[in-house]
Amino acid sequence: MDNTEFEAFLKGFYAARIDGEVEAVGAMFAEDAQFRIVGSPEFSMLATTVKGREAITGLFRTISDSFALKAFSMEDLLIDGNRAAVRWSARVQNITTGDSFTTELADFIEVDQEKVISLNEFLDTALAG
Repeated sequence: MDNTEFEAFLKGFYAARIDGEVEAVGAMFAEDAQFRIVGSPEFSMLATTVKGREAITGLFRTISDSFALKAFSMEDLLIDGNRAAVRWSARVQNITTGDSFTTELADFIEVDQEKVISLNEFLDTALAG
């Protein structure tokens, strides 16, 4: 996948994620992929690592059921071969409480054969949790 195709793939990934299309997001992961929300599990229940498409899809379903994403903006995108760094921002609404906040996130993504094989996401786990 060249840089133009990779960028289009990533834009599709984030569009599906922002729209809450959990099955479409899950389908973009390899069967044995890993998704990690980086943080200290002692201080935030969001900090976790899941492996496998089914588990990743389940986690995205939980996130989508808990938080609505609006006003998405891809702030920075750096592509190096089959890896990308994405800094993005969004208005996040906690569906349970109705509280909302604007925040930035950073994702480090690795793709192989047009599937995400690794996603490490950095976010303010204290703010979201």
